[in-house]
Amino acid sequence: MNALNHWKINPFVNELTSIVLAQLIEKKAEKDRWKKAMNQWGLSMIFVVVATFVYLYFYKLNSASPLINPLTLLFGDEMVWICIGFILFASFYMMWMKKKYKKADDDFESIRADFIDRNEEWWSDEEQWAKRHIVFEFMKKEYNINIFHK
Repeated sequence: MNALNHWKINPFVNELTSIVLAQLIEKKAEKDRWKKAMNQWGLSMIFVVVATFVYLYFYKLNSASPLINPLTLLFGDEMVWICIGFILFASFYMMWMKKKYKKADDDFESIRADFIDRNEEWWSDEEQWAKRHIVFEFMKKEYNINIFHK
């Protein structure tokens, strides 16, 4: 809500509207935080998978004698087990984060849709109704929240 006061859009909104807009900003930030965390874990998981294959190809499979079974060579190595453990942990953690992201996205979209549906209630007088597009443009420009339409 401080951001709304800072950008001087307070004359165009009443107190209830500013509270709902602050909730929208908060839910959007939470949604973006979960998406960023999912992307970071996904990239780290891809890095570990690639590093594991590079390690196996260059350090294990090329230096092994042909008499040793490749499966014994692969699964007898501690580094392979550590990488497999990280990949499994990251996979389950990403599934958990995806649920959190989905919940945050649903909360954000429900508040946004409710705000759009009840648009006439948020602008109490004619002057606020006439200047609501300034608030809409501000929300789109500063927070990438589209409240023009669903």
